Amino acid sequence: SERIKERIIACWHLHTHSVHKYTNMSSGGVEIHAATDDRVPDIVNINNKFLSSKHALCCIPLSCQTAKLQRGVFSSCPDKMNVGGLAVDEESGEALGYCQLSFKGMPTELHTMKEGECYVEWLAVLPEARGKGVGTKLLKWAEETARSRKSSYMTLGVIRGNPAIRLYERDGFATIQEDCEEEFFGCCLVTFLFGRPYGCCALGWGALTMKKPLPARGQMIDGS
Repeated sequence: SERIKERIIACWHLHTHSVHKYTNMSSGGVEIHAATDDRVPDIVNINNKFLSSKHALCCIPLSCQTAKLQRGVFSSCPDKMNVGGLAVDEESGEALGYCQLSFKGMPTELHTMKEGECYVEWLAVLPEARGKGVGTKLLKWAEETARSRKSSYMTLGVIRGNPAIRLYERDGFATIQEDCEEEFFGCCLVTFLFGRPYGCCALGWGALTMKKPLPARGQMIDGS
């Protein structure tokens, strides 16, 4: 089903963090810049680093993105650059993380956006930049961008066991419940294709689909 397909693409939403200190980051803050052609190598580096430990079918590396391929993505849909946010250190200019959004009509792998949906296609923070609030700032930027495009909700996919799930829950995302059949087949497929990237002892199998409503400013969710 379509929901099972969406679980496959969830592998691209792994947010990998390490405990190492990012020594190149200044004491300043983090800024979010729109994606530009000259920053494509940074985007590719971030993508490949957070996928470096992931292998499809337990043997095929997922960290195979190149600048040429990324530029091809932007060339096929130039507006995707406008909804790609690069987190950089405001003093050094070092790239720290990236978030790619997609909206209805934009090409994505396996996921088809609906009217009013903002899809977090992938979001990654460099392992060295953990604990600097980069992910939180990227999510804030993502919400503001979604609202500017009149989106009524946001969605994303994430593999079970990913520590970033807690970040998403704090930001207002909630897991979409699925029926037993969808969950079983989705779990088998994702595990077969991508294994257990967070270790055999990680809680849960397969992937989650999460959703965050975007009510109008000042309006309570569900009218409460």
